[in-house]
Amino acid sequence: MPRNMVFAIDLEPDEFKSGPTDPWRGAQITLGQLSSWRRRLEEETQAPVHFNWFFRFDPQIERNWGRRDWVFQACPDLLPAVERHADLTGIHVHTWRWDEGRTSWFSDFADAGWRAHCIETSAEAFRSIFGLPPIASRFGDRSIWQEDIAILKQHGVRYDLTVEPGAPGHPLSIDPLASSPLPDHRRAPRIPYQPSAEDYLRPRPYRAISGPEGDFWMVPMTVTSGLHWLPLRCPPFLVRCALPMNLVLRPRQVWVQLASEMDQDAAEPVVMVLRSGDLARPRYLANFNLIMERVCGHAGIRNCRFAGVDRAIGEFVEAEP
Repeated sequence: MPRNMVFAIDLEPDEFKSGPTDPWRGAQITLGQLSSWRRRLEEETQAPVHFNWFFRFDPQIERNWGRRDWVFQACPDLLPAVERHADLTGIHVHTWRWDEGRTSWFSDFADAGWRAHCIETSAEAFRSIFGLPPIASRFGDRSIWQEDIAILKQHGVRYDLTVEPGAPGHPLSIDPLASSPLPDHRRAPRIPYQPSAEDYLRPRPYRAISGPEGDFWMVPMTVTSGLHWLPLRCPPFLVRCALPMNLVLRPRQVWVQLASEMDQDAAEPVVMVLRSGDLARPRYLANFNLIMERVCGHAGIRNCRFAGVDRAIGEFVEAEP
């Protein structure tokens, strides 16, 4: 059985604390780049390539641009391309909140009600555009918490791709105003699992199921097997953590792990991510093209298939004893 590659793309503005003048150049560049790389990947794998797109429809987008689905105004060719290739679509939820007193955005992780509002806003916008509930989600800055799981389920989500095993809790480096540190994911499993009701980082006892329909799955990011020093802009300034398969950051360390994963005959999917806004930066664009060239030239690509997370988890369930 081919190794499933789940390629997740977070569609969002170029800047994190974005304003209405943000051009969303990264979204346009991402679509152009992935259109070219899709053709190359199909040649190498001899199979259709399906990406996983996660769209920002949360309150920050609505406040800045007057509509939740602004991404389709910024990049009008995006939705037709996604539908033409039958790619998987989902929501990318950030909890940016406007602070009138400081006239600035900040990440409000601490307010469970606000997080629920951001999920609901995103899910409702998705349904209004696609006519169906979102089946997949990714949270920005790996900021998913226990209370969020029930809200996701209520809105039809069956797969969440946020958790980064091996990542400790620490302050959000890009936002010193964040209302709490990031969650600690060091004890999270490294393969897909169904979370227990009491602890979303602990699998519930395994039980035989016929397929993923109706069940909620945590699908962790693929991370490096070893720990690396990660610099922060605020205390403690350095933390040791596993690195996720982010295709623009730290390409040397990421490629070593990614090449190893491509060579393995394993049931669990390889989950990697690209943030569209990053490709607006020439250095990150160069990193991305370097990684993709290596992926396409690696011998293991012939045993890989780029799939939607729903198909990848369905085959993972079938392969598990």
